[in-house]
Amino acid sequence: SLKKEYWPDIAVKEDPDEFAKRLTDNTKDGGFYNSSPVISPQGDKIAFISDRDIYLDVYIMEVSTGKVLKKLVESGRANDFEELNLLQPSLTWAPDNKRIALSVKSSGYDRIRIVDSETGKSTELPFQLPGIESVNWSRDGNKIAFNGHNAIQSDIYVYDLTTGALDNLTNDIFSDSNPVWSPDGSKIAFSSDRQHYLKGSKLDNDFAMFNHNYNQLDLYMVDVESRDIKRLTDWPLSNERFAAFSSDGKELLFVSDKNGIDNIYKKTITDVNNFSGNENKAAPITNSWSQVSQISVSSDGKKLAFSALYKMGYNIFLINNPFELKLDVDSLKVTNYMASLLKKDLEPAKLFVDDDVEKDTSKISAEAVQDSSKEKSKKIFVGQYVSKDDEKADTLKTTSRRIIFGGRDLDIDSTNIQRREELFTQKLDSDGNYLVNRYKINFTPDLIFANAGYSTLYGLQGTTVLSFSDVLGNHRLIGLTSLQLDIKNSDYGLAYYYLENRLDFGVEAFHTARFLYRSSFFGSELYRYRNFGLVTSASYPLNRFYRVDGSLSLMHVSSENLDNLFVPSDKATFLVPAFSFVHDNVMWGYTSPIEGTRYNLTLFGNPGISKKTQSFYSAVYDYRTYMRFWFDNSFVVRLSGGFSGGANPQKFFIGGTDNWVNRTFATQDIPVESASDFAFLSPALPLRGYDYAEQIGSKYSLLNLELRMPLIRYLLTGPLPILFQNILGVAYIDAGSSWNDTKKLQLFSKNEFGDTVTKDLLIGTGVGLRFFFLTLWRFDVAWKYNVQGFSSPRYYFSIGYDF
Repeated sequence: SLKKEYWPDIAVKEDPDEFAKRLTDNTKDGGFYNSSPVISPQGDKIAFISDRDIYLDVYIMEVSTGKVLKKLVESGRANDFEELNLLQPSLTWAPDNKRIALSVKSSGYDRIRIVDSETGKSTELPFQLPGIESVNWSRDGNKIAFNGHNAIQSDIYVYDLTTGALDNLTNDIFSDSNPVWSPDGSKIAFSSDRQHYLKGSKLDNDFAMFNHNYNQLDLYMVDVESRDIKRLTDWPLSNERFAAFSSDGKELLFVSDKNGIDNIYKKTITDVNNFSGNENKAAPITNSWSQVSQISVSSDGKKLAFSALYKMGYNIFLINNPFELKLDVDSLKVTNYMASLLKKDLEPAKLFVDDDVEKDTSKISAEAVQDSSKEKSKKIFVGQYVSKDDEKADTLKTTSRRIIFGGRDLDIDSTNIQRREELFTQKLDSDGNYLVNRYKINFTPDLIFANAGYSTLYGLQGTTVLSFSDVLGNHRLIGLTSLQLDIKNSDYGLAYYYLENRLDFGVEAFHTARFLYRSSFFGSELYRYRNFGLVTSASYPLNRFYRVDGSLSLMHVSSENLDNLFVPSDKATFLVPAFSFVHDNVMWGYTSPIEGTRYNLTLFGNPGISKKTQSFYSAVYDYRTYMRFWFDNSFVVRLSGGFSGGANPQKFFIGGTDNWVNRTFATQDIPVESASDFAFLSPALPLRGYDYAEQIGSKYSLLNLELRMPLIRYLLTGPLPILFQNILGVAYIDAGSSWNDTKKLQLFSKNEFGDTVTKDLLIGTGVGLRFFFLTLWRFDVAWKYNVQGFSSPRYYFSIGYDF
């Protein structure tokens, strides 16, 4: 069981706060991550990354008290700081104790920005890579080392701040990470999976990375001038990372999971030039049951900060005088799980290698050793063989870490071995290389669902959506249908999107049918409106938060009187180009965004190629900003408007709210009078306190101010166990107008008593609730306001999310 496996290990180890001072407390500060701590050269401040305010941001704290002094960098809002690298130490202080360099994601690449710790102003270094991690500033302030990687390899780079030169120190196939400068700036310690391949070691022509044991990370040191690399550790089945030098450069602290748990070790490195595997000695200075990671040491070596998972979150801890720490033991007790890996005896599985291998009896029990000729005849390799050639021996050595998951022994009979061998050989060509196959597009279902909705104009609606894509996500098919009696009365559509490149393309065919009653001389008559056509679209992201969209639609719209066949049909064909500029960096809450800004400016129209009397042009804008406070409360400002001109201007209407169930119409009729109205009549909502379509015109402007806050987060009543949760409250003011002739627009007028009252300007105010029951419901109570007073209340039940 898990208790038998892990509890004995915990009993003999320490909590992080038993040997270090805890500086953060996620249970009080909020969030889950406090990571990438980097202590300032003077040892008085720590910069770190935290999600305590939902976003991942950079903070600066005081070392002596743990008090957060300021939020230095906000990420996830702007292009300069799209993302922060959370899992690797991505921060470093300048020697002047005033600037911080950090790696960030921006416009699809990783970059390094230097931030003033006082003002927060930042500058960007003039290079970019697909990945940049583990940034480290030299103590003379002239150079920055970092781990950079592309689609091929990961290397240690050095950027010279004085000359602007970028240098790849370890330009090879192996993965290098976590660089740290020596105090004199002549060497860099780093972590790598290169094994014995150092500078000057030439790779064999037939070197195969899949035969290399890339799961073991060791510490190395590279001379910046000569580029000579020396190996510092060689502990099988373990990873060594996050090195830190003493002030005199003679000792090195680093993190290793040698005993199965990441702990801090200390090593003397004065013998680095004569290092060999037999001198591979280091002593632990911590014995933590929780993983210690991302260590950072002050310039004088008297303070060490690290991050550890403790009490349901990653927190930052401080150790004083770390180089003076010493445990009573020279090595840590190996965990039960690690011990099971170290003594695991495996029956070989199938992986072909050359004949010049022999059984590595140091890795398996004596009982498992078989006749060498029999082993050679099998011509297999799974990590229990090493090459006879000394140059290949180290890299061919692999371990059960690459093969075993869990603690069970594997029973492999001859039948299973033969079957696996056959499956493996089918994937190789005559030279023993993997076969290369052309990629085939095969669509598989991503999502299939049916939903129901409610439209203020058309009532209850239902749709089935089917979404398919290929394995790479480059091609997507989306189909939707709402079949009625026949295809003429149904909704359906099929769309294809090509998403392989930055510029996305799409094409869609659609058909929509709606039924409305319109008033006539003979009473209400049923009309059927149909809209079908083809749409091509394209979308190009300028960066994560800005994009431009374009489309070209060809649509045919018709209106038919089904109760009076003598009324002629109204038909029209439109060719509508559209262009949009979009910005969006909002963060969503439960039912709506709670922080950020989004806006959309769209230009579109119909040039009237087939019929000049149907031509029009329109410009529509929609700006929304969300100001968050008290964690998840927010205040929203929305300003929207539109303008349309031409021979047949588009119409906009204001009044009411979308998906209004208990709706009432201002005109006592649905405001659709023609085929053109059906295609282009656009609601501008919400304007609560008024009937649906209170005003209709070719121009509109609308302001919404809304306060949103949680009223009940969780409440279980009694004696009946009724659960209430995530009930939100809103308070708002809506104001707007829709008109045709600007010259005739009159927002205010005088009443019969000479008092100022609103005329064309509509103002409403109210409060509401948002709650879930099968779907999200909105209940609002709103009043009209005309400067002189309020009307009687109006009640709105509607479905859907807020803007």
